[in-house]
Amino acid sequence: MTGELKSAGYNRWLVILGTALVQLGVGTFYAWSIFNTPILKMFGELALDKQGHVAAVQPHLGSVSLIFSIGSLTLALSTIVVGRLVKRFGVRRITVVSGLVFGLSAFIVAQLHSPSQLWLYYIFAGVTLGAADGIAYMATLSNAIKWFPEKTGFISGISIAFYGLGSFVFKYIDAAFLGNDIVHNLPRALMGWGALVTILILVGSLFLRDAPEAQVTKVSKQHQYTTAEMLRTPQAYLLFIALFTICLSVYLTGIATNLGTNLAGLSIERAATVVALIAISNTVGRFVIGTLSDRFGRKPMLMLTYSATLIAVLVLTFSSHIAVPMFYAMMMMVGFFFGGTITVFPSLVGDYFGLQNHSQNYAMIYQGFGFGSLAGAIVLSLAGGNLAVVFYTYIVLLIVSLIIWLTIKTPKYVESK
Repeated sequence: MTGELKSAGYNRWLVILGTALVQLGVGTFYAWSIFNTPILKMFGELALDKQGHVAAVQPHLGSVSLIFSIGSLTLALSTIVVGRLVKRFGVRRITVVSGLVFGLSAFIVAQLHSPSQLWLYYIFAGVTLGAADGIAYMATLSNAIKWFPEKTGFISGISIAFYGLGSFVFKYIDAAFLGNDIVHNLPRALMGWGALVTILILVGSLFLRDAPEAQVTKVSKQHQYTTAEMLRTPQAYLLFIALFTICLSVYLTGIATNLGTNLAGLSIERAATVVALIAISNTVGRFVIGTLSDRFGRKPMLMLTYSATLIAVLVLTFSSHIAVPMFYAMMMMVGFFFGGTITVFPSLVGDYFGLQNHSQNYAMIYQGFGFGSLAGAIVLSLAGGNLAVVFYTYIVLLIVSLIIWLTIKTPKYVESK
């Protein structure tokens, strides 16, 4: 396989270099929450406590945090069109356009200054920027995997680790741009962020080449499922459910500070440190679990990741007061195994349905990520703010997913008559 792909006339490791740079750039979108407080303050809607500090409860936070929610959903939905776009225009052109749209969207958002323009944030920071992010993410990830069909877990681990690293690194870069005068510096921070991401994407695109799909599929005896064929298999829906389930971890890690104060009695300042620990463990998990899945198999690693996550969630659920080291350990477990799980899924979809139509096929399963990431907030809202309901829901879904991993088998292609 290696020799055949080298015969395409390009060093495929350069593709991975380009993919890593693009993933580093597009992953920064998950650091968006750092802009919520500056936007609230700029709008004159930031609530303060009696001491003049930022209040724990922000009445207007929902409308501002909706920017990121819209972006996350658009990111997931946009991946559905990636396969067709790449086949028509090629991965490099699609990535370049995505980078330019990302930068332009950030520049436009930097010009918005009043609450009456919030709807423009929804459009440019949510819809257009989210779509550009999702398209570049899926196009480069699927292309990279196709270049290395013999080690898809390892390559997926590298790509998605850099995606996670982007959000971690840019939390500090964005904070440096904002400085102390967060309102005055907000436009500069948004433009600086957009410019750096655009540069990363454009530089990374220079190394991208479309994978020689004909050579990849020629050596595979597996049927290369079209998306329509995949959607006729039960495995497609079982994978969606399993991915939807594990993405409830996104919500748990998103409220890690609140859990620290409620469960472990931490101060807000000390509880905030768990966010950095989760981010580090999440990034490490992406690389480690992805690599191990090539050696020990996808299903065994997924059984491990879902079992470990279930243990962590059970401890967090049934501990009225948890020791600080145990709280840190459980949250880091959630982060580590979540990162590892979402790294294995692209490879698993390739194993089950082939690599030829990987972009389109994984994009459909990937919708579980988009909807699962929002599910925690929706369940909490329906439960009237009762966080225990979210934990119980997650426990049930994790048990269901473990049953899926125990019973699911590689689909057998049956030609339709």
